[in-house]
Amino acid sequence: MKLRSKLHYFDRITGLPNRQYLYKYFSKNISEFIVILLDIDDFKYANGTFGHKFGDKYLKAFSIKLSKILGEEGDVFFHNGDEFLIFLPKLELEMIDSRIESLLKKLQDSFKVEGREIYNSVSMGVYITKENDSIDDAIRKAEAAMYIAKRKGKGQYRYFDENVEKDIMKKIIMVNELRKAITRNELYLLYQPVLDIKENKILEVEALLRWKNGELGEVSPVDFIPIAEETGLIREIGYWVIRKACNQVKKWENENINLKVAINISPNQFDDKDFFYNVKNIVTREKVDFSKIKFEITETQILKLEKRNMKRLIELTKMGAVISLDDFGVGYSSLKNLAFFPVSELKIDKSFIDHININKKIEKLISSILFVAYKMGYKVTAEGVERKEQLDKLLEYGCNKIQGYYIGKPMTESDIIEILQRSTII
Repeated sequence: MKLRSKLHYFDRITGLPNRQYLYKYFSKNISEFIVILLDIDDFKYANGTFGHKFGDKYLKAFSIKLSKILGEEGDVFFHNGDEFLIFLPKLELEMIDSRIESLLKKLQDSFKVEGREIYNSVSMGVYITKENDSIDDAIRKAEAAMYIAKRKGKGQYRYFDENVEKDIMKKIIMVNELRKAITRNELYLLYQPVLDIKENKILEVEALLRWKNGELGEVSPVDFIPIAEETGLIREIGYWVIRKACNQVKKWENENINLKVAINISPNQFDDKDFFYNVKNIVTREKVDFSKIKFEITETQILKLEKRNMKRLIELTKMGAVISLDDFGVGYSSLKNLAFFPVSELKIDKSFIDHININKKIEKLISSILFVAYKMGYKVTAEGVERKEQLDKLLEYGCNKIQGYYIGKPMTESDIIEILQRSTII
């Protein structure tokens, strides 16, 4: 093959045959193959952290490893970005599962790039071609299955079937409807009470986003928030939530109700270079004291913060805003995070609370988290408290605050007022 022709048919970085090669030499006999679209999970994070040159070397090393694993058993092509196409000859379904699971396991092993040890996982979509399939349709269906696998938690694979097709159509409709949700006034907030145990009072609530659409009905946050994240709509929606929460704080103030409101901040919002500037403007414009606002962020988010954003986060705390470390214990938990990051509160994840009176080791871990947090002057909220025996154990450990169905489900503003009027909560 002449050099010019070779450059046309092979990817410059990975050295693998590309889509042009695929269309020229495989399009006529596509029905003889199983098509797999493979995506490297979190490649963009490594690329953004260490730079594009590192990213190119990462892709090269990965493609070499992938080719070696496949050997003569299949063909691999560079598709796009951090995606690869694999063509396997048709096999019995059990053998396909075995082959793919073996591939997943081998690709999860670490390898070195520029002296750095890289641990990666991959998500794969699998399509078993039919007689009259076009190559574009086969790739599209494999890609659709891959996105479903990624949404289910990454590091896994999914076959294309009718349910995947339905999921795609549902997602398309949801994206279109979500774009109009703010202007149609379809979004609203519920508030889940947080009990201050010492005071035996509700002194704060967590604002929780909900969506009721004319066509789709009540849409679960589990379904629409990942789509908002993926499409970038979460930024606009996030600012709407902050404005709405500030409006509610001001309204309660006018009614002589003193409540702090906690707001969850999405990782995507932190990527917005104007985020801290916009937050400051919203809170100031709504004439709300920063001390009435709490921002809940996860450990994963705070670890990825750039220095300039860390400084801005510190500025928010200087204005009086509280930063709470959400889902503590399930991310990259480290005592160092408590010492160096500008947080003053922790939320112990529900997955720990669920094991109270079931797992003694988990109980000791909860007790230890509380002990260290209090020594450092932090307040702690236990979320997901649903049973009295959980509450009793947390009272025994001296936990500051409790949140969960035992205290109250997410509720409307009028329901919050009703619960505030009770003489005792527990």
